Amino acid sequence: MKKNKGLIIGTLILVLLLAAYFVLRSLNLNDEDDQEEETTETVFEIDAEDIGQLQIVSGDNTFDFTHSDDTWSYSQDSSFPLSESAILDKVSYVTSVSSTRTIENPENLEEYGLDAPEVTVKVTDTDGEENTLKLGATNDAVSGCYMSLNDDNSKIYLVDSSLKENLQFDLSDIADKEEIPSITGSTITSVSIQKPEGTARLYQDSSSETGWTFADTDGSTVPADSSLVSTYTSNFSTLAWTNYVTYDLSNLGTYGLDNPTVITVDYQVEEEAEDTDSEDESSEDSEDSEEESTVTVDKQMVMLLGNQTEDSTYYYGKLQEDSCVYTIAASTIQNITEVNKEDFLSTKVADYSFADLDKVTFTRNGETYTATKETVEVESEDEDGETTEETKYMINDKEIETTDFNNFYNLITAMTWQSQDENAQPSGDAEMSINFYKEGGINVTVDFYSYDTNFYLVVDSKGNHMMVNKMDVRELFEAFDNAMSELNQ
Repeated sequence: MKKNKGLIIGTLILVLLLAAYFVLRSLNLNDEDDQEEETTETVFEIDAEDIGQLQIVSGDNTFDFTHSDDTWSYSQDSSFPLSESAILDKVSYVTSVSSTRTIENPENLEEYGLDAPEVTVKVTDTDGEENTLKLGATNDAVSGCYMSLNDDNSKIYLVDSSLKENLQFDLSDIADKEEIPSITGSTITSVSIQKPEGTARLYQDSSSETGWTFADTDGSTVPADSSLVSTYTSNFSTLAWTNYVTYDLSNLGTYGLDNPTVITVDYQVEEEAEDTDSEDESSEDSEDSEEESTVTVDKQMVMLLGNQTEDSTYYYGKLQEDSCVYTIAASTIQNITEVNKEDFLSTKVADYSFADLDKVTFTRNGETYTATKETVEVESEDEDGETTEETKYMINDKEIETTDFNNFYNLITAMTWQSQDENAQPSGDAEMSINFYKEGGINVTVDFYSYDTNFYLVVDSKGNHMMVNKMDVRELFEAFDNAMSELNQ
């Protein structure tokens, strides 16, 4: 009995040892497999300068490039504006190709997508030796794709999928795009938009009360609100071509560029001034002249716009002096071209800063009140006795508290109209008239008339008929009357 028991125990130990052996052997084999998968092997390599020709076949596209005298050209059309940086980027992906796994003697090329490769690359060196890389299906699990080299189907390589992705492109992707000048909105002095129905123009105007004027296509003009001008001109800082279309300008009518909308932008840039110092200047003067100085230079950009693309996403366009046609985002262009005078008209009833005026005259309940300002010197209470300037507000030559003045004047400059109606006519006398005056500049009168249960009709001497919320006007009248009452006590 003891002998049989020992035999059984020995047998169990042997079974356990064999099981441990096979487990360890399996682990070692898996480790070897993992090490094999993680091993990176360079399977193709060539120096970029040694490439004489490069052919890339991707889908229906076949691109042939020639490399000579350190310059790349598009073989099918030597006049094509090939982007040197774009083609060098493509070349960089084929100069060194590494594999993370090699599949020996594959049974079925179709399984790897190599029966009909998605991309075929033929690299020919300067001695005429050719190498062909065929790229098949993508293995998303390992971010790789399968490749064969020189039609040797006994080996298939797993390479980084970025190789195939970067060699799938259109001709427009490698065109050298001419750049639209970088224009900051604050540097613009004039914008004109020439359309078939007429020309609209926004321009700096020293005679305008806002410093800007917008002239509509019908010839009418309005002072353009400076904040609205800033919003509009900021659109030019984002201008950029989206896609290259063609360099063939023989048939511009295809793109609507034979009768284009013309956008002309005048702007200014700061450039380094030329050194005009004479050679016999003193060393001190020479040192001063070495300091960097700039001058303001006037520039102009002229953009031609044609038709929209079929999906209306883009416009065809080109710069007047450039040699290619491109597309540009329709949303950006429409923000520039689809404007009229209402887009630049301020919604403020009378946005005139008192600091910029000589006087403001109020007529209310048959009384006239003239507001002016005086600058006086005030001696400091400090021991140094320095004097400072202080502005006093005067109404009919009587000082009014700054707070009292601002209480009603700020209501005027902040007041906005709800709508404009040229057909609305006042009846009766104005409940208040305000004249804003600056010698040689602003001279505008604004009259307030009761209109209906909701609005006052506010008419200014520029011809605007504005509907203003009745509560806002009542608040102004109350603040003004209170301030005048305090002043006369």
